[in-house]
Amino acid sequence: MGIFSKSSSKTKSKISYNATIIADDCSIVGGITTGSDVVVNGKFEGILSSKQAVTVGESGELYGDIKCQTIVIGGLVDGVVDANVIHILSTGRVVGQLTYSKITIEENGFFDGKTTLKGNSLQSKYAEIEHKYDNITDTKVVDIKVEENNIN
Repeated sequence: MGIFSKSSSKTKSKISYNATIIADDCSIVGGITTGSDVVVNGKFEGILSSKQAVTVGESGELYGDIKCQTIVIGGLVDGVVDANVIHILSTGRVVGQLTYSKITIEENGFFDGKTTLKGNSLQSKYAEIEHKYDNITDTKVVDIKVEENNIN
């Protein structure tokens, strides 16, 4: 067998990286459940569940509920995201609700909505206090007259 010999026909190249890719010119409405990565460069509307990472490219638009390990957002996300790690890039725009363990927002990255930190044991007392005083009805201030005692 020489140095420039052909490889055996039994040898096949294996693609070790599997990903679901939604291309720029693609629009999907529905649901995706996968164990691999998802890349959204087109438009997706619905429920997306991945056991791996979701990447929303600059041209990508994702509307709906997203559950994954990591999400990298360079495009638009409008909806509810539940991920351990969330990265909003400088070109990323997010509107909605984020539940996360770790979050980073690059300068010029945009987020408008509500966040919840997973496993957070620190709770605000504000809601408790607000609820306590919700039951108070109109109060009436009573004038109290103080008589002056003339002490000579």
